[in-house]
Amino acid sequence: MRDTHTAFDICHPVVPATYFAATILIAIFAMQPVCVGISLVGALAFSFAARGWRRTLGGLCWQLPMVALVAVANPLFSASGSTLVAYLGPMAIYRESIAYGACAGILLVAVVLWFEDAACVLTQDRLLQLGARALPTVTLVTSMAAQMVPQLLRRSETVRAATLATTAAAPAGSRERGVRIADQLMSWSMEDSIERSDAMRARGWGAREHRSCYLPDAFRTSDALSLCGIAALAAASAFLVYVACSQWHFYPTMPRLVAWWGYAPYVVLGLLPTALDLGQRARWERLA
Repeated sequence: MRDTHTAFDICHPVVPATYFAATILIAIFAMQPVCVGISLVGALAFSFAARGWRRTLGGLCWQLPMVALVAVANPLFSASGSTLVAYLGPMAIYRESIAYGACAGILLVAVVLWFEDAACVLTQDRLLQLGARALPTVTLVTSMAAQMVPQLLRRSETVRAATLATTAAAPAGSRERGVRIADQLMSWSMEDSIERSDAMRARGWGAREHRSCYLPDAFRTSDALSLCGIAALAAASAFLVYVACSQWHFYPTMPRLVAWWGYAPYVVLGLLPTALDLGQRARWERLA
């Protein structure tokens, strides 16, 4: 659950799904310092706007040490480059190896942040809506698994508490107690599966090849225009990022970074949801 709303909430789910799929794919393959920085800034900005600064900083508490770990570990396992920094025993530490490790760590953090942003926007009901017509069985199984796995975990705690309260039960931590808990959970799940299958049969599941479904969000003309704009911007960004990455290399020496207009589309793509969200909030404040 999230407390804030984003500009993607008024769009059909296919719009944010397309945006995050394109952004994540570009971020994964954009192994170039400027592109990695753009991706990280965009992911952080939207995370602050959509998830809040507390949750974002809470995630960075374990993500930033991961960047440091990769940056330190890469020179130890890949001693490549031409600019010697120091010797660590018999191993030589090169600047290029440190830069590659730091860039790889930051890229990993940026991709994780983009996935967290996507999970914040594409909630379970919106994801199920995407495949309701094309993949009804997969959608049903996914929704049931999302509901039944937490239910099974709660029931396991109930069964465990009941066995602990039974004086005739086996000692805590014993194999016999674990088998007894598994048997109870299996029996409980099988009883529910019979009731659930009877309920589905009574409601006509599988009676027809094509089944109707309730879609709360209609695909409108504005969604089509947004989808075309995102696709065009993502295509331009992907091409220009490919050009930038093809002209960059870490080994044996790193070329000098220069200002280039080709980064502009990727900047726009990365900051697009944050700008839309801030614009929507400003409009609501004027109306309030």
